[in-house]
Amino acid sequence: MAVYHADALVIRSKQFGESDRVLTLFSRELGKLQAVAKGVRKPKSRQRAGAQLFTYGDFLIHRGKTLDTVSQCSPKESFPHLWNDLDRSFAATGIAELLDISTIKEQPNIELFRLTLTCFFLLEHFQPSLVLGAYALRLMDVLGYRPFLEGCADCGVSVKGDRLFFSLEAGLLCGNCRERYSGRWIRAGSVAFMRQLIRADITKLDRMRWGVWMEQEILETLRLYIEHKFERPLKSWRMGSLMQDNLEQSFDGKEGK
Repeated sequence: MAVYHADALVIRSKQFGESDRVLTLFSRELGKLQAVAKGVRKPKSRQRAGAQLFTYGDFLIHRGKTLDTVSQCSPKESFPHLWNDLDRSFAATGIAELLDISTIKEQPNIELFRLTLTCFFLLEHFQPSLVLGAYALRLMDVLGYRPFLEGCADCGVSVKGDRLFFSLEAGLLCGNCRERYSGRWIRAGSVAFMRQLIRADITKLDRMRWGVWMEQEILETLRLYIEHKFERPLKSWRMGSLMQDNLEQSFDGKEGK
């Protein structure tokens, strides 16, 4: 077909030529797509709003020989809260990047589409890092990559202790199996909290609470695990962590004066 509709989220937008942008879209029925939005970098472009990152809209796309072209976009939601708050912006960028690196073109996944759209809405009122952690675990569960957290991923025995060994290949490992794998130590409380992030009603995440140490430990563990699985760096996750460290160091410096 020469022209098709896509009910989609913009998960990536990059400059192309003098006034265009190449959009990576994740659509409800068609999965991940790429299309060029012509002239959207011009101030008076009618499609400018629809080419913004995180936008949810109805896209009319013309199929081309090498690259499809956005003919029209009717935005349904622009999520202004994702642009007005740095933490929410980092979390949304982390969600979009993870969706992009974990999926391939034109493979529909309605469950992932709904999860992503839901999390963009939840970021308005819920703790951003909590939404990001829950999203990462649930995305990997949908795609079949979720780390094993119920016992030893290798032999299946129960794993106990205050600190547990988390393998970057599979998940938790017992003392007899961990010698063959790379990984890191993680507190048992963090593992229990990750189980809750997967099982809990995602619309009720605001009932869950984690401390700073648990937040940092879980997100760093997930980042390392995901990067190992997909063999790609999560640039936005690293940037968000770096920004947080710099802000904390700046705050500590002021306190000491």
